[in-house]
Amino acid sequence: MARVSHRVGIAGEIGKIYRAMHEPAGLDGWWSTRSEGTPEVGQLLHLHFSDVVTLSFRIEVLEENARIGLRCVSGPGPWQDCRLTLSLQQDADQVWVRLEHENTAASEEDFLYFSTKWTCYLLSLRDFIETGRGRPYPNDIKIHLGD
Repeated sequence: MARVSHRVGIAGEIGKIYRAMHEPAGLDGWWSTRSEGTPEVGQLLHLHFSDVVTLSFRIEVLEENARIGLRCVSGPGPWQDCRLTLSLQQDADQVWVRLEHENTAASEEDFLYFSTKWTCYLLSLRDFIETGRGRPYPNDIKIHLGD
């Protein structure tokens, strides 16, 4: 099983961060080029990354301002059947966002890309909340040629 976990502090309102992590308009501000879907448990979110790939996630958990659970139901290779858990914890002056990405069928080698790339996207989320401008794909930080 492969797993990565990251945490970033964001100076912002917890409800705004929560919405940005599972509503299409928010996702497009820091992660995907374009997304669509209904942000409700049991529904699908389709995240489009230009013309390169579309990832589809079933929303499994929505605990307001606390936790989001997504399972990838359509996507390439190690995305298949992976689980994303995004947790929020309010602190005195910031909200801690923790991301866990795991897949029982993937190897650690499969997850080398994810381990670095999630750092880029979480910092994009932070910038989106704190400044109003994130770096969603294709304007994200690139970590290798062809990324």
